[in-house]
Amino acid sequence: MRQVTLYTQHDWVDPAAVTGQWAVVIDTFRATTTITAALQNGCLKVLPVMHTPDGLALKQQLLTKDPGTPVLLGGERHTQIIPGYDCGNSPLEYTPAVVGGKVLVLSTTNGTKAALKAVRAGRVFLACLNNCTAVAQKLLGGSADISFICAGTRGKFSLEDVITAGGVLHALSRMGGRFHPDDAAYMAQKMFVAYSADIDALLCQTAHYNTMRSHGLTGDLAYCQQIDSTAAVPVYSGGAIQLAADT
Repeated sequence: MRQVTLYTQHDWVDPAAVTGQWAVVIDTFRATTTITAALQNGCLKVLPVMHTPDGLALKQQLLTKDPGTPVLLGGERHTQIIPGYDCGNSPLEYTPAVVGGKVLVLSTTNGTKAALKAVRAGRVFLACLNNCTAVAQKLLGGSADISFICAGTRGKFSLEDVITAGGVLHALSRMGGRFHPDDAAYMAQKMFVAYSADIDALLCQTAHYNTMRSHGLTGDLAYCQQIDSTAAVPVYSGGAIQLAADT
């Protein structure tokens, strides 16, 4: 039976520990939601980078190599757009008109760092509340153990990420998937079942939610909490994030 491990924040992940496993990276508020939105709206691929200067340097490298490459530089630090970047980290920013046909270089406070922790995994999917069932469908097709890598928020537990993992596991269970969860994964699934009818009622008291609300990001919060609003599944491989081939 497949073993399921849930890491509640990316700081706890040793990349060697997920070697060969299937990894699910989650940053519901907002990186994995934003990446999913960008790709379903026509973005060619997303290139995650760790640090602010890395994004600026990579954009310049891409433009030097091919001046015709349409490159968009997106990212945030502590919910705010990074100075010198084109866009922030809101899923509402990445409309087809903005991102269609372009390469997105992205650096965020938590989410891109979580994705980079999964580089040794056999397959890497990006999940958010918007695509729980679609990600579960991908997981159903494998036999490797599964690690959920939650981004967390600046080294701390974030409930929205854990609830999202629970949503994926609940969907996987409903599809007949058989797995043995660790205690954190078991808790996540039970919490999703208990609160899925009104996710906002649970999350509205959490720290990250209230930080976003204090910055006027109520539209992002509403968007990020839509359950199964898309079948798009981002896959991270070879340094790039693209839609799964059959999405």
